[in-house]
Amino acid sequence: MGLSYFGVILGKIAFAQVNSAASHPMKTQKRILKRILKKSKNTEYGKKYGFKSIKTLEDFRKSVPLTTYADYEDYVDRMVTKKEKNLITAYHVSRYCSSSGSVGKPKILPKTAPDLWNMQCLGFSASVACAYKHIKKMDKKAKFPDQRGPLVMVLTGHRLEDGKMCNGAGQVPLTYLKSITPFFSTSPLDILFPENEELIDISYYQLRFALQDRRVSYLGSLVITLLTTMFNYLENNWRMLCDDIEHGTINPGVKTTPELRNKYEKKFKPMPQRAAELRAEFEKGFDDPIAPRIWPRLTWAYGMVGANLAVYVDKVRRYIGDTPIHNMGFAAAEGYFAVTVELNAKDYVLVPYSVFFEFLPLDAPDGMAPLTLDEVEEGKEYELIVTNHSGLYRYRLEDVVKITGKYGNAPKVEFLYRLNLGMNIANEKTSTRMIDWAVTQISEATGDSFEGHSFYADYSTDPPHYVMLVERTDSASPGDKEEYEKLLDENMRACNEKYLKYRRWGMIGNPEVLFLQKNTYADYKELLRSRGIVLNQIKPVTVINSDERKEFFFSHVAQVSCKN
Repeated sequence: MGLSYFGVILGKIAFAQVNSAASHPMKTQKRILKRILKKSKNTEYGKKYGFKSIKTLEDFRKSVPLTTYADYEDYVDRMVTKKEKNLITAYHVSRYCSSSGSVGKPKILPKTAPDLWNMQCLGFSASVACAYKHIKKMDKKAKFPDQRGPLVMVLTGHRLEDGKMCNGAGQVPLTYLKSITPFFSTSPLDILFPENEELIDISYYQLRFALQDRRVSYLGSLVITLLTTMFNYLENNWRMLCDDIEHGTINPGVKTTPELRNKYEKKFKPMPQRAAELRAEFEKGFDDPIAPRIWPRLTWAYGMVGANLAVYVDKVRRYIGDTPIHNMGFAAAEGYFAVTVELNAKDYVLVPYSVFFEFLPLDAPDGMAPLTLDEVEEGKEYELIVTNHSGLYRYRLEDVVKITGKYGNAPKVEFLYRLNLGMNIANEKTSTRMIDWAVTQISEATGDSFEGHSFYADYSTDPPHYVMLVERTDSASPGDKEEYEKLLDENMRACNEKYLKYRRWGMIGNPEVLFLQKNTYADYKELLRSRGIVLNQIKPVTVINSDERKEFFFSHVAQVSCKN
């Protein structure tokens, strides 16, 4: 039995669990909550909130408060720096996951075996089983091809002070499969787990190995934007790639370490026939989807897709045509929450045995108790609150979901957006706090003061990039633009780990700074006041997120910003 079918079997087992739990979700939810509280009743956190005395859901709600990361930061710091145990969970902490968090540093969240197992089964095996199910549905006699393709991602993590590894949540399942990834990935381990990622043109190597292999049957990524980035690179560099494949060389202009260049210049062999096949297709252009033409076995693609990333689905469709896309699921450092049960689906099925869910209506009055899984209503939007096996209790994710229907008796949801989210052009989750912090750092570094600042996500460039529009209290000179752009990029990298990675991977372009004319923000307030809006109700325009705002602020750009 091939490795692909082994993944299918594990995925089928995972789906059987989902189906069983979906038939009686609240019974499953109560069992999971009881297990979590019983296991950690003697932890420092459990004693503080009386886990031992909690017998009912009502007890749980009365005894344990809603929480945010600030409630756990000191505990996690003690776990990492002092190696203390039994603080927020009695389960053994195997590793940590990082997530976009407080300004200046990411959130670091512990992961224990139960949560890691769910991430592994639902995040990897279920995806393969979903693709198998789709192929058989289309043609019962169709053979499920051996799964081989580019994993358009970087899986390198870093060790914390207690010696444990820390990765992004989406990276974890494949890190545990490191020893077998060469059997289903075209990219070798030193490209998937690079030691000096910032010194390597990852896109070149990912494509180089994938293009050489006619057996590619899937395209894999953590987020759908990574596939868009890969194809953008291909469209701009196919001539160089074809030349290198033909001659078995690595172009001198490719960014790489000496070690990797020496290693693969010896391993790469001339492939003139494959290069000719590829070149013939590329020369026909990219308007007719290129992926099925260069990889005839291509069956499916996968990556995280949400409502905020819909624009990227359209972009990637230009390259892959009607190849079905598997939406990997709804997961974060806090847990694996929901799984898709068919390809091309936009929503997910909440997994009742993964975490304990609560739902807070967006229009909930102060003091309203969150709802349980059986109390939500189709069509309504809720902030998601979770209790997991790794030490988070009634944790406010600040993720907003919409209930789209049911699967069995379990709700189906679509992820919409994050509360307090500023912008999210590549799923890097840039909050308004991050934006404000970065601007403050620029002000302190330059000694300049600002009347106001606004950010705009510009999708017209490839890749998209951020634009900061700022009104200074004094005049700006032409040389300020370059300095501001450099400082903006540095500080956005410092306060958002995902921005750092996605800039490095080419998913986000160089930021741009435009200086605004004097009195721009005063004029905008006056415009709103003239429409009857009370001045004390006018909030700062941190994000330009409407055509009206865009037209106003870009029409007030000072001429100096156009100089270099």
